[in-house]
Amino acid sequence: MCGIAGRFHTDRLPNAGNWHVQADTLLAHRGPDGSGHFVDQRCELIHRRLALIDLSETGRQPMTNETGDLQVIFNGEIYNHRELRTELEARGHQFRSTSDTEVLLHLYEEQDERLVEELRGIFAFALYDSRRQRLLLARDRFGVKPLFYAFHDGQIVFASEIKAITALPGFQPDIDRQACCDFLGLSYIPEPATGFTNIHALPPGTILVESASDRHARTYFTVEAQPDRLREIEQTLPTLVERLLAAVQGQAQADVPVAALLSGGIDSSLVVAAHARATGERTSTFNVRFPDVSHDETATALAVANHYGTAHQVIELRDYAMTPDQLLGIIRHFDQPFADPSCIPMYWVSRAIRDRGIICTLSGDGGDEAFGGYARFWRANGLARLMRLPSWARAAVGRVGRRLAAHTRNMGRQLARAVAVAQGGVEDSAILLAGLSNYLTERQKHELLLPNAESFEPVFRHFNGYRPTGTADLEELSRRMTETLFRVSLPSDMLRKVDMMSMRASIEVRVPMLDEDVVSLGMSLPHRLKTDGREGKLLLRALAREWLPRQVAEHPKHGFSIPLDVMATPALHSLLGDLLLGSDARTGWFLNRALVRDWLLKFRQASNGDAGGTISREGLYRRVFMILSLELWMREYRLAW
Repeated sequence: MCGIAGRFHTDRLPNAGNWHVQADTLLAHRGPDGSGHFVDQRCELIHRRLALIDLSETGRQPMTNETGDLQVIFNGEIYNHRELRTELEARGHQFRSTSDTEVLLHLYEEQDERLVEELRGIFAFALYDSRRQRLLLARDRFGVKPLFYAFHDGQIVFASEIKAITALPGFQPDIDRQACCDFLGLSYIPEPATGFTNIHALPPGTILVESASDRHARTYFTVEAQPDRLREIEQTLPTLVERLLAAVQGQAQADVPVAALLSGGIDSSLVVAAHARATGERTSTFNVRFPDVSHDETATALAVANHYGTAHQVIELRDYAMTPDQLLGIIRHFDQPFADPSCIPMYWVSRAIRDRGIICTLSGDGGDEAFGGYARFWRANGLARLMRLPSWARAAVGRVGRRLAAHTRNMGRQLARAVAVAQGGVEDSAILLAGLSNYLTERQKHELLLPNAESFEPVFRHFNGYRPTGTADLEELSRRMTETLFRVSLPSDMLRKVDMMSMRASIEVRVPMLDEDVVSLGMSLPHRLKTDGREGKLLLRALAREWLPRQVAEHPKHGFSIPLDVMATPALHSLLGDLLLGSDARTGWFLNRALVRDWLLKFRQASNGDAGGTISREGLYRRVFMILSLELWMREYRLAW
């Protein structure tokens, strides 16, 4: 809903010139409806407002309490703010606004830093207590809203986006080579790293307190999957209905119209269905039509829209020409290496929604993580079988896969990769979990990095592994996959993409599938209620068969990916060559130019799809996107390896 920034010193803030003006300008896209500024000798707070609740002047921030000794700036929504307000008023607290932000001030007066445990919603906020000379930073349970911080010149500096921190006079960002090496495998940097050694992300479910007497971080929430093996779909379905309806109804409340992103997949379709059933209101829905049949889900989106009578609009991606300048602008906006190509359609659909006067929308993000929607869940069944084979049998299957790779589009390559992943998982499942997430393996990263580049820790250190022990391995693997998705990829990839692209277009995206009660239900599902080995999200699909048209309920997992090779123009191909192969290419100092040149050539030739080989079509343009993102980021911040 907003953009925040600020700095705090336990004694006296150093002079920062007009930094607050620069930070305000750099975050203006996050809050075009107004700005606010507070400063005293220890603390400076900056706020950009996207007005969704209490559109009047009483909703302005920074917001203070009756005595003026507390100041807060807030980004997000507190969905239970009305209930909290009622309880606080019953205990004598007086409110001057209808804003959810004001609840934070009164709740802090009663519960200090434990206030976060009472909040349900998506949020990042900074609360300054001038009487106690302390600053509190907090972030929501799943990391929907971002918050970055750094220590510089005796002060803590923080912001919703890194660009506001690096604008501070005298601040010199420094490259984190290990984080960049992780990026080359995953296509994103796992939090709390950012790509800079001296800038960090506040982890989800965490508070950070800074005062003259103390600095401490405390984790107030950790995602834990606790599967109930006795659960059955028929008995669990009513609970899902109750919780999803409540989540959507709560998140559809605002003082502005709330629309919905309708991709055509199960998750977003169920959110639209729940909105109609919970509110009885007709909403606006949007989807993107891709210029490639294999990527387009417009037909299923229209089926849902017609079924529930929404005011649906199809965003034609071809109407938004992907010029080199537009693509580079999107990539640079992340302030750190980030290479999920779906950020492109996410930005264009957000901008199209904003152009139509809507600033708040619901999405289906989070359903795959909580309910087993990714292919890795049903592939885990096959991986578990491969891990139980004798080593000689696994090796034989791997040889077959490698031979088939040259003659089949996907089957041989996927088989060979599955064997390699399973082989690593025999000793330590952390290697298996990383293999399910990596776009480049450790061996492939070694081929990409020049010999003079220093060695790095493997990326599987981010994944919570275990030693395989026997018949319970599949359930344990599924549990660890779920927790890893929430801890690693959800905040660092999926939610980062959605926040940065939607807020660049000045709209807020709310995520009912990440409601605390909905997620807790997903965390209780055993593996057999997530997948049957052929498809995932069995519980959500059971509900889809009751609520959605048949063609939607049976629609296979698709993903919000973009046919980047089809959309790439000759001008883009030319620019890629100049940026990545030119003598001034910063990545050329530590990456294998011959390999990068080979990828660019194959990318140019792949507009009709990959006919086979060791790299898939999506894997190929992921590689190009990764190197491009890294190069642009290093140039933007004048970084050297």
